[in-house]
Amino acid sequence: MSFWKTITGKLLIANVIVFFLTSFSDDLFDFLALTPTKAIGQGMIWQFFTFMYVHGGVEHIFLNMWGLMMFGPVIEKEMGPKRFFTYYTLCGIGSGLFHVLIEGIGSIPLVGASGAIFGIMTAFGLMFPRRIIYYQLFIPMPAIVFIGFMALLQFVYGIALSGSAVAFWGHLGGMMVGFILIKFLDFGRRRRRVVYFWEEI
Repeated sequence: MSFWKTITGKLLIANVIVFFLTSFSDDLFDFLALTPTKAIGQGMIWQFFTFMYVHGGVEHIFLNMWGLMMFGPVIEKEMGPKRFFTYYTLCGIGSGLFHVLIEGIGSIPLVGASGAIFGIMTAFGLMFPRRIIYYQLFIPMPAIVFIGFMALLQFVYGIALSGSAVAFWGHLGGMMVGFILIKFLDFGRRRRRVVYFWEEI
């Protein structure tokens, strides 16, 4: 299957398109980004979904799309397209909710697919715990150790760098939702279609 026909490929295209559109329209950026005072206070609830397709700069979207391309195809193959998209979306929404829960209902916009990407990384670590991942490109560690280390980093940074432009609590929220979906809601397995006896060849 062509990469661009997969959910991973379509997510990448959607992110890039929204990035370019919002780069030329501040009004569209404000409409789609997650601003808690607007999403909760003014009923713009869709922002909990749309914010994960908005990015604040070239480096921001590049790093997120790099993570999506690194881990997305493997997890999509295991889960199947529909379950993968559902998983990605729930991790993203969960990251926004957790960020607001910890940081409060502020007026600073939250943008980026990071929470969803961290959720995908968590799925990779849980589903392929012994696979080797190179942290910072040159430090090898088993995938399960990697996601544990990343979760610890987000927690420490979230406390030490409170108020930072980086949504560390959102990252951790995406990981927590991913963990729940994999370990307790069976998202780590592809649901196979039942083949009835009259369909067998």
